This record gives sequence, structure tokens and C-alpha cells, in this order.
Amino acid sequence: MRIGKILVLVLSLAVICGWGEAYAFEAAAKYSKAVKYIKAKQPDFAFMEFRGIARDFPKSRFAQKSRFAIAEYYYDRGMRYDAVANFKQYINDYPGSKAVVFAKAYLLKIMEEVENPSLEEKEIFESVRKDFFSRPLFLLFAEYKETSYKSASCNKFEIRYYIDNIEVYRNGSLFVKITP
Repeated sequence: MRIGKILVLVLSLAVICGWGEAYAFEAAAKYSKAVKYIKAKQPDFAFMEFRGIARDFPKSRFAQKSRFAIAEYYYDRGMRYDAVANFKQYINDYPGSKAVVFAKAYLLKIMEEVENPSLEEKEIFESVRKDFFSRPLFLLFAEYKETSYKSASCNKFEIRYYIDNIEVYRNGSLFVKITP
């Protein structure tokens, strides 16, 4: 009887571990497919793949990158309300991510583009702006401090922290300049 219980336990663990590997493999395959769509200039198909990853594999390492790509898709299509909602959700869900600062930069860029923001929108965006300058900056022998990130949408970001402002570049062009 004891051998039967051990056998059942071992088989259960094997099934669980095998399922975990299949789960990770399927998420990776969908992510790779989405990036191929981006490179083939088919962002609508990539969006569908990214959305599928975020929905079907929320615990995979690809879900985080996919969620950022979804928000970028909305921004690039001029769907500002959906972009704001998704970037805010990204910031809340992944506060330690390297891309959070770029999600905040997107929010500030959107704010610049809004003609008549509501009082609530102004307060939210002002809070984001202040957050950029909340930590002291130490520059030793350099004019600025730089951080970079490449999104799943193949956008290359650089952020340069100067003493008196912050510049965010997207694909080599100035995206947004932030002053205190």
C-alpha cells in the first residue's frame, strides 16, 4: 500500500512538472510569434498574440513584456484612454520592472497630447512627473545617467537623467522631456 502512495505521488509530480514545462514552452512560442509579427510590420496580429499571452499565461515571464506591448499598441493607434489604462495597470502590476519608468514616460507624453485634461487627469499626471524627481541623482564624472530598454514591440528606449531635466528617447528620437 505504501509503495502505491509513493508511486502516485511521483507520477503526480511528473505530470505537474511536465505541464509547467509545456506551459512555459507554449508561452515562449506565442511570444516568439508575436515578435515575428512585429518585425513583419503586422502589429494587429502581434497584438492578438500578446493579448493571448497576457490572458492565458499570466504567470509566465512573457506576460509582463506582453502587457507593455499591449499598452504600446494602444498608444501607437491613438487609443489614448486604453493606453493610459494599460500603462497604469502595468505600473501597478510590475512596480519593480525596468520598464516602469518608460510606462510613466508614456503617461507624461499622453498628458502633453491631451488638449483639455480633467482635474483628476492633471493630478495623476503631475504625480507621475514628481515621481521622476523623487530620488536624488548622483553624477560622478558624467553629464548624465542613462538607462535603456527594448520593448517586445521592438521599440528601443533610452532615458537620460540630467541634473535639471530628464529626456526619454524612443528609437533614437526625443520622445518626452521632463522638467521638475
